[in-house]
Amino acid sequence: MKKRIYYNFLVLILLSALLLVAFVCVVFYVTGRDREIRTLKTDTMVTVIEPDGTVLLDNNGKANEAEDYLAGEEFAEALRSGRGEAVRNSGAGGETYYYAVRQADGSILRVAKTLGNLNDVFLTVIPAVILVTAAVLIFARYMAKALTTRIIKPLTNIDLEGDNEPVYDELIPYVRKIDRQKQELANTVADLKRRADTIGAITRHMKEGLILISPSGGVLMANNSAVQIFGDQIYSEADERNILHIYRDIAFQQCVKICLSGTAQEIRLERDGKVFDVFLNPVRGEGAEAELSGGVILFFDITEKQAAENQRKEFSANVSHELKTPLTTISALAEMMGNGMAKAADIKEFAEKITDQCRRLINIIEGVIRLSSFDEGKVEAELCEFNLYELAASVAGVLRPKAEERSVAVEITGDRFNIYASRYMIDEMLYNLIENAIKYNKEKGGVTVRLVREGGFCKISVSDTGIGIPPEDQPHVFERFYRADKSRSKKTGGAGLGLSIVKHIAALHGGKIELHSVPDEGTTITCRIPIQAPGSRL
Repeated sequence: MKKRIYYNFLVLILLSALLLVAFVCVVFYVTGRDREIRTLKTDTMVTVIEPDGTVLLDNNGKANEAEDYLAGEEFAEALRSGRGEAVRNSGAGGETYYYAVRQADGSILRVAKTLGNLNDVFLTVIPAVILVTAAVLIFARYMAKALTTRIIKPLTNIDLEGDNEPVYDELIPYVRKIDRQKQELANTVADLKRRADTIGAITRHMKEGLILISPSGGVLMANNSAVQIFGDQIYSEADERNILHIYRDIAFQQCVKICLSGTAQEIRLERDGKVFDVFLNPVRGEGAEAELSGGVILFFDITEKQAAENQRKEFSANVSHELKTPLTTISALAEMMGNGMAKAADIKEFAEKITDQCRRLINIIEGVIRLSSFDEGKVEAELCEFNLYELAASVAGVLRPKAEERSVAVEITGDRFNIYASRYMIDEMLYNLIENAIKYNKEKGGVTVRLVREGGFCKISVSDTGIGIPPEDQPHVFERFYRADKSRSKKTGGAGLGLSIVKHIAALHGGKIELHSVPDEGTTITCRIPIQAPGSRL
């Protein structure tokens, strides 16, 4: 590249110099030639002089004017050697050139010519020289621009995205360095993009709602969970929407303002039936004196946790209430028997009542322990293959005495097939469903257990012709300690835990439970569970 630049501009300089010299020479030649021709016509004097100084001929007609020809150097030199010349001032700042030649007859032929003033020559030539110089400079500029473009073109055509072959040897280290830095930059950009995509994927699919806000409260980013909380108006890539305009809860807005002043905040909010713990943290740059650059808002959905806490509180209250009733009865009867207030004939009746209440206590405690085991995932069961029809018939046989007491007929219908599940749990499920169908049935009513195989599932339906469940109570029948007919439950000793246990058993087998009930006509509860239980939590 260095040599190319050197040789190109050397050629340009030489070419420009040659052009300039050539044009100047032409100008001087033309100007001199014209001047010589003009002076030859007007300023040339021819004189023929005898050796004694007599003028024989003068083309200017000045032979009569006195002139000392003999004193001229050119005249004396011509007499002596045959030729002579001299230059003398002719006045007015000019000079005259004299040239003398001796003729064959001895006379002297002298030619004289007045030399022009050099200032006149320069004044005549300078305009032409200036024009020629300007033309050469314009040509040099055009050629310099063309040469520069030609030299620079390989540099401007370097592809920063692709591979390059160095045109100049001097550029090889730079091209290699550019390619190396380009590769490093590409790797860095790819790594940053990969990290950004990873962070974006994590934040988008976070269960918690995440909102990033600017120092003015504008929403810079909101993940999918935050959009689900506030809707699509929470975030737009086209414009920056202010969080204070989107959610106008006074307590929340106050926390946002305090957060953007530099202090972290926590608040619990309810929105659309959900409960959130909200954490607001200011974001600063590095250093203690760094300016506030925005804030981070995290929404933790604690609806289920809150519901679980409420359920635990309600559960504790219900357990306390359910245990208090039989314990109060047992305590009162025992106190009467201990104080001798009971008659001898009543002691047996009191003892039977105490036994019934103790049995009720045991049932409640066992149900509570069972549900606690389900909640904590501590249920242990062995899976095995067994015939569902035979198990249902066995459970119906165990409950036959209770059915006969109320003149209720129990019928098992449907397919005979094997399932792979927890025999103990399915036994408990059938027992609770059939027992409830007997308890809440009408006198001389009926209970039908239908077993149907549908694809990979078995459908267990227990129907009765009993009192039914009011529509307002149906969504709650699977809740703990919930009893639609509390008066009937007290008579039958029910604690409202059976159907809750049935629901847990179905869920643990990967199934679900459905309820259909019409008041005064009867109730049907259907459990759908896989024939081969999934190897999940069992």
